[in-house]
Amino acid sequence: MIDLHAEWCHFGSIMNVTIKNLPRGVHRRLKSQAALNKRSLNGEIVEILEKAMQSQPVNIDDFIADLDRFHARHKIPPITEEMLRAAKNEGRP
Repeated sequence: MIDLHAEWCHFGSIMNVTIKNLPRGVHRRLKSQAALNKRSLNGEIVEILEKAMQSQPVNIDDFIADLDRFHARHKIPPITEEMLRAAKNEGRP
């Protein structure tokens, strides 16, 4: 006897999504990337989405500590309000 119920539940959990208004250039790049990876267009999109969903949120305190260590190691001075203001105004009339 073959139990098909488990397979039915598995296949029943697959969802479909329609992407509307996909720019032509994005479509071309996805197709090219899929071909390079020997995947279908759908397979490539699923792979990209799965990878994107695996990313972890950034802990801001850890990020700032890493940045401080990087600045110290490379002897980069801290950014001041004056430096930020100058950078924002650069190129503005």
